Amino acid sequence: MAACFFSSYSASAEPLSPEPWTLQRSIERGIAIAPELKSAQAGIRAGEGELERAGEWPNPSVSLRVDNNIRQQQLRNGYTVDQMTVSQPIPLWRLKHQQKVAEQGILAARADVIQTRLNIETRVARLFLSLQLDHEKLTLAEQRLKFTHKRISSLRKPTDASGIGRYVAPLDRSRLQLLHAAADLDTAEARNNYQESLEMFRTYLALPSDAPVTLTDMRPAATPAALPQLEKQIDSNTVLLRRLHHRVLQAEAGVDLEHARRFDDPVLTFIREKNVNVNNQTFSFNGVLLSVSLPLWDRNNGNIERARAEVMRAESQFDVAKRELMGSLRQSHIQLQHMLTQAGHFKQAVLQPARSLLQATERNYDIGASTSLAMIDAYNTYFTARNRYLDILFRSHQKSIDLNQMLGRSLIATGDTGVQS
Repeated sequence: MAACFFSSYSASAEPLSPEPWTLQRSIERGIAIAPELKSAQAGIRAGEGELERAGEWPNPSVSLRVDNNIRQQQLRNGYTVDQMTVSQPIPLWRLKHQQKVAEQGILAARADVIQTRLNIETRVARLFLSLQLDHEKLTLAEQRLKFTHKRISSLRKPTDASGIGRYVAPLDRSRLQLLHAAADLDTAEARNNYQESLEMFRTYLALPSDAPVTLTDMRPAATPAALPQLEKQIDSNTVLLRRLHHRVLQAEAGVDLEHARRFDDPVLTFIREKNVNVNNQTFSFNGVLLSVSLPLWDRNNGNIERARAEVMRAESQFDVAKRELMGSLRQSHIQLQHMLTQAGHFKQAVLQPARSLLQATERNYDIGASTSLAMIDAYNTYFTARNRYLDILFRSHQKSIDLNQMLGRSLIATGDTGVQS
């Protein structure tokens, strides 16, 4: 336990690079300090110990018999050791089945380690994406505040940049001031959300509270492969199904083990005994005893039925997991494709025209060719569209992460989320 503590402490105490935080760097940091991996790896060590124990023979037993039989026959007093036996159980049937059960347990534990790593990657990726989204929205809110501040500042000037004097109605002044106040409140809220996400990110990755966190811009997620191709990868790559498959094989080996346990281990006993002959002389003789149980009444049927029920349960869990996984895969694939299509269409049909409209309206307003209502409408249209576009990108990344986890693929190996620099 102390070693785990110091290893985690040393990982968190290492000097941090000033480079921007990407998804890959965040995941590598999270895996390096995660205590969950140590717990999962302990399961492998426990399975290896179980495998070693499963292949061991039972210990022999030694018996000594002490009595006064020989001394009485010799008309003397005292006791002697007149019998010694050494018994060794011989596991003829059960060892290979015990080893198979333990081997499948180790394979399942190794799959647990991989699944734990994927869970850590997913957790870190979601924290990173949330931080990235809140950072983008804070930047957007600051742009809105800067825009309204520029408009408010222009009200204090007697003329605009072109030298043309213009009259601003009190109602227009009030509209712009309200717009600026709302932008100021939105910026404060966005800053609070970003600070909360930043603290969660630093806490999970064991970063110092003053560690600088520089982020890259959010990009659209990568386009997934065709659905039939992904469905073919379910059986071979999915860690969850692989782990459950090993549990099925382990349960089946347990049935064979219970069948083997119908017969107890034969016991081979070596006997050395002393006695007295007709001449009252002591002599020794040796013997061998083989004990074999006969399963006439207790045939271990109860344990066999219990083991068969465990097989049925494991197979049912595998089938349910595969069904749910296939359904979730298809749903996430459809949603991701829809979001990517929506993001591309939204950018071309809404976001870019809204930006152009705002720029044109602002120029017209500066020369008196546009009203404040038109400028406010263009302002709201653009920043609302930009905010919605960020939400679409964020949801597409979430679905991309879900797809990778379902397929058992590492995010740092594939980079399929499209958020890396």
